[in-house]
Amino acid sequence: MSPAARPRPRRPAPRRKPATPKAPVPEKEPQTYRTNGVVKTVLRDAKFLIVTEQGLEVIAQAAGRMRRGRRIRILPGDAVELEVSLYDLTRGRIVWRHV
Repeated sequence: MSPAARPRPRRPAPRRKPATPKAPVPEKEPQTYRTNGVVKTVLRDAKFLIVTEQGLEVIAQAAGRMRRGRRIRILPGDAVELEVSLYDLTRGRIVWRHV
């Protein structure tokens, strides 16, 4: 038998270190709050002027998963649920349209 045709001996599998448990990650404080509102006006660039239950006027845009479907139409007078930024209370995003 030639040396090239000889079967090679199997190498043992490399030893892996046991997984070390990771320290728990502290939860972040929420940077938005959810509220309900009514669409007052449809603005250009797919933005909407919404009046919330608290009486704030918020400029919001549809969340990504709502835009992806393209079958959800948001019209003036629709009741919506939105997330408002705690840093800028005039900006938000629509996460749900109530029927």
